[in-house]
Amino acid sequence: MDELYEDSNAFFESNFNFVISPITLVELYCVLSRLRNELDIPFKAEPLMDTLVTFIIKDCRLKLLSKSYCIKRDFAGYACRISLEHYVATKLAGSLCLRTLDMLHLSYAWILKKTSGINLFATGDEEILQKAESIRKSLGIKVYHPKQAVRA
Repeated sequence: MDELYEDSNAFFESNFNFVISPITLVELYCVLSRLRNELDIPFKAEPLMDTLVTFIIKDCRLKLLSKSYCIKRDFAGYACRISLEHYVATKLAGSLCLRTLDMLHLSYAWILKKTSGINLFATGDEEILQKAESIRKSLGIKVYHPKQAVRA
């Protein structure tokens, strides 16, 4: 068993309120669809992906929070409506230099911080962890490895 798996199990056994975004929900479906044939599942339930995702959400005590905000902006001479998390990601991409999905996760976390009081982002992603201080300064969100979050 790998160390991140053990740390994550301890993290999910803590008393935190765990929140995921619609982006995380899509990632769960995508990851499970790629791993489906490798999973040792003793039953066949249809639709299988819905069953697996529901199990993970319930087993990990996750709460799906969906906040949608759009803003109107001009980009390259085009007036358009863009989701707030995409806009925040465009503004911070140059300073944080993270992958697209990582920027979207953090941008959404910022929205949840502003609307729901979320202030901690737990991840095992080394690239995000290396930029934890820059993320804290830019977004006001504390980034922790699951092992650190349990002790925080």
